This record gives sequence, structure tokens and C-alpha cells, in this order.
Amino acid sequence: MPLTVVLAASLRKYVADYDPAVGKKVDAAPGATVRQVAEQLGIAGEEVKLIMVNGRAGEWDTVLQGNERVALFPPVGGG
Repeated sequence: MPLTVVLAASLRKYVADYDPAVGKKVDAAPGATVRQVAEQLGIAGEEVKLIMVNGRAGEWDTVLQGNERVALFPPVGGG
């Protein structure tokens, strides 16, 4: 099933051909979870702080149906 994954900041380094203007088109197995999609891209769970699915808060175990926009954000530090 097709998905679009949007990666913020430091997460982009995990996907060599990532284009921040359009995100990354991913083909995932039907019923895949956000965690499975992140693993497919080589992104470790501890690297992600916030998950959004179609603009709403998501979880690692959110089941995807296809054609979603999944956004992953790392923890942000500053000071």
C-alpha cells in the first residue's frame, strides 16, 4: 500500500534519497504499523519523539490503511 513519509530535521539522514519538498513515497504491507514503516526506513524508535498521521497524533502501533501521510519528528533540544 502506498504511503508518504515526512521526516523532520535529523531523521532525514536515515533515508539517502529523501526529498524534503515531497517526503518519501513508501510501499508498505497492508495493515502495517507506523513502527514497521519506520523500521523499513531504518529509523530506530528512540530517534522519534512525535508521530503524526494525516495531521493527527499517532502512535507506534497505529495501523495504516494506505495513502496516509506519516510525519516523524525527533526530540528537539535547545537552550
